Amino acid sequence: MLDSNDPLVSAEALERFGTGVMAALGCAAPIAAEIAQHLVDADLCGVYSHGVFRLDWYAERAQAGRFDPAATPRLTQAEGGAALVDGGNGLGMPAFRLATDVAVECARRDGMAAVGVANVDHTGRLGAYVQRGAEAGCLTLLFGGGSRRDWRQVVPHGGARAMLPTNPYAYGIPGGTRGPVVIDFATSTASGGKVYAARTAGRPLAEGLIVDRDGRPTTDPQAYFDGGALLPMAGPKGYGMALVAELLGEAISAQARDGMNWIAIAVDLSRFRLPGVYREAAEACLQELRECPPAPGFERVEIPGEREAALRQQRLREGIPVPPQTLQALCRLGARLGVDPRALEAAEVALAA
Repeated sequence: MLDSNDPLVSAEALERFGTGVMAALGCAAPIAAEIAQHLVDADLCGVYSHGVFRLDWYAERAQAGRFDPAATPRLTQAEGGAALVDGGNGLGMPAFRLATDVAVECARRDGMAAVGVANVDHTGRLGAYVQRGAEAGCLTLLFGGGSRRDWRQVVPHGGARAMLPTNPYAYGIPGGTRGPVVIDFATSTASGGKVYAARTAGRPLAEGLIVDRDGRPTTDPQAYFDGGALLPMAGPKGYGMALVAELLGEAISAQARDGMNWIAIAVDLSRFRLPGVYREAAEACLQELRECPPAPGFERVEIPGEREAALRQQRLREGIPVPPQTLQALCRLGARLGVDPRALEAAEVALAA
């Protein structure tokens, strides 16, 4: 997706620009800053599909009335009495942070907890929220679905037509000396965001991710928007996980205006083993895996979450690579909204100097 010659832009400049864009769309200042920080952090850790290129898409959706930029999430109750965060049809970042924090607080009190999330639009990178829970000492699980009427993106295993959303899952668990183990994946072969990002950057996809409207494999991201579909991850396994998430979305709440329903589950692991003892045992397990001889074509065996953490530190020092077409799209967006795009150009020049 990225190229070694892509311009480098500082995280600070991207956050400042993103905050300006979200504020111009109507977000309250703290929420605008939170969303911008979340998108930039996704780019910092290499999850380009959920990074700052989304700002242009958010602007389109806000201006089309697909979500409410002024929304503020609130903690309420589901009809059966469970804790439920109502996102007010806003972007999901503040709602998911609230749900994670409530789940962790309740898990510390009761040992484990589950909190629903409903009425949210795009949620950003799920790994950020489960990492937050894991850093607080909890096994944290987040997954959602229930929006197939709006987001028919993925063919079911054996099917020839897109029927299900990407229905993602994320797991975070306290790890060893290098921090939590974080796993975040769509139940499709790739997230829908990866296809959007490839089209925005003007670059092809890897093979085996999408099919065109006739069910033929293709690497052209435009084929997805012309009636194609994503394939399910691992065939029947990804399809089965997507189906569970879709039914869960139906169980949590009535369908949101344009998004998924979610559940955040937290388990306080200190109820089972002292944190220090567990950390030592976890580190021993993880170190064994790191020392596994790599297969041909691989440099090493990696622990989920560690590469992202290392890349984040590198990009904070060196800058974030942004494809030229994506950078141009952001500059055009800034010009339309009255957010000075020259800050991005200046940041690029400063890093290159």
